[in-house]
Parts: sequence; structure tokens; C-alpha cells
Amino acid sequence: MIGGDIVKIEKITNELVKNIGSDLPLIREAGFYILLGDGKLLRPILFILCCKLCGYEKEDIYSISTVFEYIHVASLLHDDVLDNAETRRNKPSVNNKWGNHVAILEGDFLYTRSIITALKAKNLKFMEKIAEATSDMVEGQIMEIAYSNKLDLTKEEYMKIVEKKTASLLSAACASGAIIAGAGKRAEEALSRFGFYLGIAFQLIDDLLDYIAKEERFGKPVGKDIREGKITLPLIYALEEMKEEEREKIERILKEKAPSCLYEEIIEKVRKTNAIRYTKEEALCFVEKAKKELSFFEDSPVKESLICLSNYIINRDR
Repeated sequence: MIGGDIVKIEKITNELVKNIGSDLPLIREAGFYILLGDGKLLRPILFILCCKLCGYEKEDIYSISTVFEYIHVASLLHDDVLDNAETRRNKPSVNNKWGNHVAILEGDFLYTRSIITALKAKNLKFMEKIAEATSDMVEGQIMEIAYSNKLDLTKEEYMKIVEKKTASLLSAACASGAIIAGAGKRAEEALSRFGFYLGIAFQLIDDLLDYIAKEERFGKPVGKDIREGKITLPLIYALEEMKEEEREKIERILKEKAPSCLYEEIIEKVRKTNAIRYTKEEALCFVEKAKKELSFFEDSPVKESLICLSNYIINRDR
């Protein structure tokens, strides 16, 4: 598990259970189903490591770390309803298992639990940081919907979606480590940028894996994005190499909601271009930018864990 011996994963999961704060069986069952599954706990781990990097070692970091997982999982629940997703984390999605109403309300509930848990830190700056990140995530989701099925989506527009939908929360998790530690503005800014660049790299790899991963490892169907009309960087790069008639055919497939075999044809076309390599190289550049931000901090086992985590993001297969 990411974080090695420095972060005690079982403490995070224990706090996720404790902080859920409801005796209603369906809320607890659906919540634990998605929270305690095959998730990476990346955001809580980043927060805890950044707290420790800034010299803050108090045990309340485990409870506070759940704020970021609650927000992240709430966004997944809502995403799965919007996308009519059938699987999540190698098992049926919550909306598939209990229906859209439960998935939406469970997401709303987890958002409120994140607020209640965050308030216990009694830190206004921390509250502002997570509120801004949550607002960005919603904007990113709406932008993604607005640009769905549009093959003329530019790389710049795509990156803005990624920055808001994914990078904002990772940035907030890292910056919040400095905020809770009271480490000062320079540390906060360095960790904010570290998380921001790492978040972009994470999403680029996620979008890449949607074209090349094995479904049993990825935890959701390969090619899910293109089937939902999501235009991501691998396709943007691939389209630059395609002839006009190929682009027009892809556009027809997206508009007509064509049979699955035609989407598989698009996936194969993308794989045959340089798009896979270009996307991986782009992600690597952002990881390197992220690691440079850690130069502000003295060498330590915690810093080394953050560097290893950065490398994991590039090399992961799920």
C-alpha cells in the first residue's frame, strides 16, 4: 500500500467507519460498500504524509484525512449516476446495486459528513480550502458534460477540466497538510502545487488506462470514457494523426450511440497512434514538476514516501 510504514492504513479505514455518523442501516451499508472497497485512499494518504512532512504528528490527522476520501467518494457516486455506470472498484456500482436515488443521497450524505468532520479541526483556512476544491470539482464535472461528444475539444479545454475535477482535491489535500501543521505560506504553496501537478498526472494516467488497461485490474470497463462521449487526451492526440474521414466516422459513432464493436474500433485506432506515448510523456512531465516542489523541504523518510508515491502514479496499472 502507498505510504509504507509511515501511514497506518488501518487507522484511516477505522476513522472512515467511525466518522460515518449514522445508525441507518442503508446509509451505513451503501457507505461502507463503496468506502471500504478497492479504493487507493490516495487523498487521505497524501494529506497525512504532508502533515508529517511539515512536522505535525498528532493522531487527529487520521480523522481529518477522511474528509478527502468522503468528498472523493461522494463525487464518484454522483459521477456513476450521471454516467449510468454499472461497475466501480471491481464490483457493481452503488447505483447499480441500490438504484440512483440511494447513490445520489449517499453522495450527499458523505459530503455533509466531510463538512462535519472538517469542522472538528476548528481551522477556518482549512474549511475554505476544501470548500474551494469541492466547488472546483462541481465546475469540472459540468464542464465535462458540456464538452461531451465534441471532437473539437482542445487540449487546453481538456486540461482545465482535469485541473478542476481531479487536481483541485489532490492540491487541497496536500496544502491542507501544511495548513493543519501551521507550516506557513511557502510550505502551503509548495504542497499545493505538488498536489496540483500530481493530480493532473493521475488523471492523465487514468485516461490513458481507459484505452490500454486490463479490465480486471482497472476496476471498471476499458473504453468507458469514449462510450460515454468523454473526449480525453489520448483521443485528442490521436485525432491529430487521423485523416478527415476517420474523424468524421468517429463523430458519427459518438452521435449515434453505435454498437460496442464500433467503439472498440476507435480504441484500436487510438492504440495505433502515438497518443499513448504522448499522454504518458505528458503525465511524466507533471510528476517531475510535482517532485521539484518537494525541494523546499529537507530530505526525510516522509519526503521519500511522497517521491515514491509520485512514481507509483506514473507506473500504476489501475
